[in-house]
Amino acid sequence: MAERKYTSAGTDGWLNVRREPSGIIIALPEYIATEMESSSNGRDHFIVKEGVERGNRFSVKAGYLKTQPPAYRPAASMQFSLSRSILTYATGRARAFTDEGNPIRPGTHPIQLPDFPHHLGAIYLQQSAYAKNWFYLGQGNSVIGKNDRYLHPGGVSNGCITVHPTDWTQLYQYLVLCRSGDEKTVGNVVVVR
Repeated sequence: MAERKYTSAGTDGWLNVRREPSGIIIALPEYIATEMESSSNGRDHFIVKEGVERGNRFSVKAGYLKTQPPAYRPAASMQFSLSRSILTYATGRARAFTDEGNPIRPGTHPIQLPDFPHHLGAIYLQQSAYAKNWFYLGQGNSVIGKNDRYLHPGGVSNGCITVHPTDWTQLYQYLVLCRSGDEKTVGNVVVVR
């Protein structure tokens, strides 16, 4: 029987793994549930059970998959006020904004698990070690230029919910452990005027 294990990551919240059988290196977010298949030649072979890579096979150097489940929380229920530029969540508040010319629409938006390291966040790494860890707001997968609104840190917004970089670490550490039970999302954000 396959064993359930969880990704552990470095100080940036990402774990580099090898896609099997192609050997391409990608990064998975921390705390992702996996199903361990085997261990050989110092590598653990596993299937990802949640997030955008769900169902795909990978391997990683032995020791980076943990048996102890993370301290998961229930789904996040957040609110972003366009007029007040405040994002509220169960354990705090964050300063946030959107592009006035292309604002995120009012309503409820699902918040997905981080999908890949977003290099546009690198300029904010001094304010948050997790600046490249963005949460896609929507159904399915993000499509650049068409369906690509995220919850992310920064000083520039193209219609996403953009959080002040110094408020990002606390929000990220809360959200990354939330689960909705659908193997894809961490909760919802309601955008209000």
